[in-house]
Amino acid sequence: VGVRVEVHNEIMQDLCSVIYDPTFFIRTTRYDDQTRTFCTNFGGFVALENYQDFICVNGHAYMDRKSDNTNFAFLSKVVLNDPVEDNQAYGESIGKLATLIGGGKPTLQRYGDLKRGRRSTWNRVRNSYIDPTLTNVTCGDIAMALPERILTNLVEGLEKLNQVVPGVSNDETLLYAPEIKFFATQVDTTNQLETAINGLFMAGDGPGVAGNIVSATATALIPAKEIIRRITEIEEK
Repeated sequence: VGVRVEVHNEIMQDLCSVIYDPTFFIRTTRYDDQTRTFCTNFGGFVALENYQDFICVNGHAYMDRKSDNTNFAFLSKVVLNDPVEDNQAYGESIGKLATLIGGGKPTLQRYGDLKRGRRSTWNRVRNSYIDPTLTNVTCGDIAMALPERILTNLVEGLEKLNQVVPGVSNDETLLYAPEIKFFATQVDTTNQLETAINGLFMAGDGPGVAGNIVSATATALIPAKEIIRRITEIEEK
């Protein structure tokens, strides 16, 4: 659970010239939770992500159309324990509250306003040097929408990230909330990703085997190799 961060391309240019989608994992000090970056889009655009009962944000980039901004998800990992273990329901409840606070739209806030405990206004956003790529939003206060623990993790994590990527925690940095990543319940499989049904293999995000596009693609190699091995055995017979 977290936000979509939007900064000027200049801040991410050196890093993204080395790796297109850099990923950082940051352990917070106060709560000892994990925060991470996810889905970096250099020259990209922030987008709406519609669920049945609430609105989230996401990000994407075009091959032939670029913006002046870079966006990435910044998330705080949530793992619930007994007696409440329904991570899906917890994430959905945050999404619904954030949608309520935003009047049916995502909430946009300058990072400087968040640190000062004040809501953002369109006037403050327009006076900043970053133009938001998603304007179908409500300028407001993310602290009204996200749980304190998650918000504390995000602020602390962003400040630590700033030590590696200077400028990401500038006052003008834009935060869109909520961004929520739901991971599927993992299907029981063998080490070759074969299910209890003989010959039925699972790979990718859907069955909970992977958590992003790159790893989803990589997991497909596991059953592919096993299938090739079986076919080869049959042909040799």
